[in-house]
Amino acid sequence: MDKIACMRAFVAVVEANGFSSAARKSTKTKALLSKYVAQLENELDTRLLQRTTRHVSTTEVGRAYYERCIPLLEDLDELESSVQEIHTAPSGELRISTPTTFAELYLIDVITEFSTEFPDIRINMNLTDRVVDIVEEGIDLALRIGTLEDSALFARRLGSIQIVTCASPNYLLKNGEPQTPEELSNHQCIIDTNLTANSRWSFMLDSVQSNISITSSHYVNSAIAAKELAIRSNGITLSPIFAVGRDIKAGNLKIILNKYDIQTFGLYAVYSHRKHLSTKVRLFIDLLVKHFKNVPEWE
Repeated sequence: MDKIACMRAFVAVVEANGFSSAARKSTKTKALLSKYVAQLENELDTRLLQRTTRHVSTTEVGRAYYERCIPLLEDLDELESSVQEIHTAPSGELRISTPTTFAELYLIDVITEFSTEFPDIRINMNLTDRVVDIVEEGIDLALRIGTLEDSALFARRLGSIQIVTCASPNYLLKNGEPQTPEELSNHQCIIDTNLTANSRWSFMLDSVQSNISITSSHYVNSAIAAKELAIRSNGITLSPIFAVGRDIKAGNLKIILNKYDIQTFGLYAVYSHRKHLSTKVRLFIDLLVKHFKNVPEWE
């Protein structure tokens, strides 16, 4: 008896809620799946499934056995995969989820270098500012900017991203440069709704926090759009430093209120603990670490 094959057949039947549906989802026939499960029950000398003409369900023992089978089979799959990867070049599809603006500005070079070195890996990059469920949506790796909530995910910190207040030199020349957060109430501001959903900005100095009500005629859900509006002297904006760093260096924008702390986010590579960290995922994380291990360009 091939116990592993029998365990896989049992798990397939439980997850498909029946022998016929399990057979349709696999390469094995209904008769073969039934034979494997029967062999497993004989070996264990206990009934794992309750069978009727219309329904298959686990017994109490069967449910407990199923729950123990899952991690064992996952560990076995991981072991087999790791052995195979030693002898083969990394290939297949790498599915990545990443914030839109960050990807457009700073991931293209990473992707290009990775694809040059590993041409057999297909990159499927989903640019979105929503937090995706990487398990539910089959994502291998997600980049996250922010404070990670407690979860069952693994995360590798890649760096820090500061939030700054900035405006164009022309705007400041025309309207004056605010020296305190309170003076922002006298200015037109641009709100990136991906960064803050309301019209109150928070500043910290010497452990004292100021929450300032902001006047705005511009609400956008894009750091790039907010930046471009600021460059064209439409007002003052809060922005992650990576979105405005190049324009600050070029003199198109100027950081203001820089003695105040606003917020600093972490940049993370996130993946599921339930998925084997395949060679392609590990290689991409290693490349990310290499790109961002020194002081990033935007700082």
